[in-house]
Amino acid sequence: MKQALNAADLVDLDGARIHRGAYTDPEIYRAEMDRIFKSTWVYVAHESELPVTGDYKTTTLGKEPVVIVRSQSGAIEVLSNRCRHRGASVCQAPTGNARFFRCEYHGWTYKNNGDLVGVTYGEGYDDGLDKSQLGLARWPRVESYRGFVFASYTADVPPLVEHLAGAREYLDLFIDQADGADFRADHGTQELRYAGNWKFQLENGCDGYHPNFTHRSFFRMMSGHGEADSGNYMDSKAPAMARGLGNGHGVLDQRTSSGSHYSDRVRLAPGAGPLLERLAERYTPDELERHLSNASSVGFNLTVFPNLQVIGTHLREIVPLDVDSTAVRYTPLTVAGHPEELNQLRLRAHELFYTAAGFGVPDDGEMFARLGTGMGADVDWVLLARGVHRQSAENGTTSAHITDEVPQRSIWLRWRELLTEPVEAAR
Repeated sequence: MKQALNAADLVDLDGARIHRGAYTDPEIYRAEMDRIFKSTWVYVAHESELPVTGDYKTTTLGKEPVVIVRSQSGAIEVLSNRCRHRGASVCQAPTGNARFFRCEYHGWTYKNNGDLVGVTYGEGYDDGLDKSQLGLARWPRVESYRGFVFASYTADVPPLVEHLAGAREYLDLFIDQADGADFRADHGTQELRYAGNWKFQLENGCDGYHPNFTHRSFFRMMSGHGEADSGNYMDSKAPAMARGLGNGHGVLDQRTSSGSHYSDRVRLAPGAGPLLERLAERYTPDELERHLSNASSVGFNLTVFPNLQVIGTHLREIVPLDVDSTAVRYTPLTVAGHPEELNQLRLRAHELFYTAAGFGVPDDGEMFARLGTGMGADVDWVLLARGVHRQSAENGTTSAHITDEVPQRSIWLRWRELLTEPVEAAR
């Protein structure tokens, strides 16, 4: 009989070595779904995805199918997508608008706040059927931080702002790029899937070591269009930083080294020429440069443990489907009140790198496939030790060179904590 793996033995105390079982073992995966996705705060939506009463999206949080909906009261609710009668899902579409959710198996009907309001052929039940106790199960904690909506299945989790820790600073920087305007998630969401563990994506989003290798074709293309050193802001002399922000969050902060890289990326986006000409009539050169840089990225990649990444101008939601299957959802944001030409440039720059036909996502997908292959080898340990000797810690933040694996160690130290703390503390 195979011996069960102990999560405490899968991650070194400094997070610098990870046993492959943490990526491949089905029992560990099931523990993650309970001890992480149902026991701490998880990202569920951006408020702009649900602007109108009745708007909803469906997803899976851990193993739990849910509907995230702006109910009649205007509040955002996270409801179990499971009829209280026989367990069939009550909402099938990925997005939409509804006043009610109706189970098509036996016709039970729920208001969009989850209340059970209709039981078909009710005379078949005695007076003991209490509809007030049979609504769609609600996640007890739902909170929003400046438009970013998080939920917890566990009622007594610490406050959301405490969970966000050092990630708050970078969420604020991302939000403030809009100069007080609102973001809009009205251009859809692209879902991409890969055959591999969900933590491959979690680690990759803040990995400053791989771009000069995995994405070198993109940097060569940029260089061929006039940007001489596109990738060198990540070289050994670059002052950009990788940081662990506490509670598993991490960031690649490239603002000191990126130069004109991000504005150049926008200029190379398909169809940018006519849009730039019209914007040049509206803005001074300095204003236009700032807007173009923000239209591609605010200069950092942010990971909010366990399932949100804020990269470029999009939100990236990581959805574990199984131990070796993951969905990643990319939602680009535009800015209300900005010229349409500028918002179009945001979308074109996003498409250039972060879509299935772009330069970046296919590269990463290929690496995830190779990781999956490599996890089948007999070698048991993965190394995340880069930069341990030169990292520094201050006020809960650990910093090192941008190519160092500080964010990855931050992820795994939090992972280890959540999977090994007493059950009473976790639930």
